[in-house]
Amino acid sequence: MQLHSPLTGSTNVVLEKEIKCRFIIDSYRKQLDVNVTKYFHDLESIQIYRCLDTGYRFYYPFDIDGDSKFYEALQKYKWYYMDWKWEHEIASMIIAPANKVLEIGCGRGGFLEKMQQKGVKGTGLELNESALESSRSKGLEVLNQTIQDHSVEHPAQYDVVCSFQVVEHIAAIKEFMQASVNVLKPGGKLIVSVPNNDSLIIKCYPDTALNMPPHHMGLWNMNSLIKIQRCFDLQVEAIHLEPVQPYHLWYSYSLVGKRLSREWRNRYGFIASLIPQIARPITSSSVKALAEYIIGHTVLAVYVKL
Repeated sequence: MQLHSPLTGSTNVVLEKEIKCRFIIDSYRKQLDVNVTKYFHDLESIQIYRCLDTGYRFYYPFDIDGDSKFYEALQKYKWYYMDWKWEHEIASMIIAPANKVLEIGCGRGGFLEKMQQKGVKGTGLELNESALESSRSKGLEVLNQTIQDHSVEHPAQYDVVCSFQVVEHIAAIKEFMQASVNVLKPGGKLIVSVPNNDSLIIKCYPDTALNMPPHHMGLWNMNSLIKIQRCFDLQVEAIHLEPVQPYHLWYSYSLVGKRLSREWRNRYGFIASLIPQIARPITSSSVKALAEYIIGHTVLAVYVKL
């Protein structure tokens, strides 16, 4: 069987890596206390392929992405659905009060709520039922609908479409991106933020469970974000690289610090288990001082619809 790129439809792809499913399952259990066994359908391994036309890297098979129950299990971590992040601030400076805005995957509605306070008319799409209820409780207009379905009913209706930390979760990325473009008015702006797989944070933690299925289905960087303008009626207006943020340390400590404390306690005793906790404020102070020089977790692209 000839594999096609989910972004371009081309067969111009190459196999980069094979990963044992048992390793992924164990990583989710150890790092996040989440059981993801059912998503791998008794597979022995999965693969990472690279689309040679765009540089977009993707996991295969395509049907191993998480469902709403999976995302509900991640909500126990305070950093998972943050109400306001770096990319929200960047987007808020682009959006004008007169703009009609759609946010795809709006979570608990933190960004839409701030836009509403600014006088912006915003609509959200969200499939996680728990997050959907939370956002609606704030009086926000949020629909339990995919962007593909929404685009059929609302073609060329929005001035700005945003998706923050969403597209990396999507297996059928070509259909998702095309639908995102279809709901934009000509000249409208598409704002997309994704984890930057060239960032120091991701390179330091290459085996982070959340950068693998069933959480992430695609691996992006600045280059692949730029090249997808060829695939759709888009032109890149700007690319923004996030400086490292304090909340990156919360995430890193949740995944690494606590695990090291347990392991060092078992091996070396109670005193050794305190070292990661003692190091945390020291590391935090150092990162804050050097933040503007360190590329953080996220890359954000702003496109204009042609």
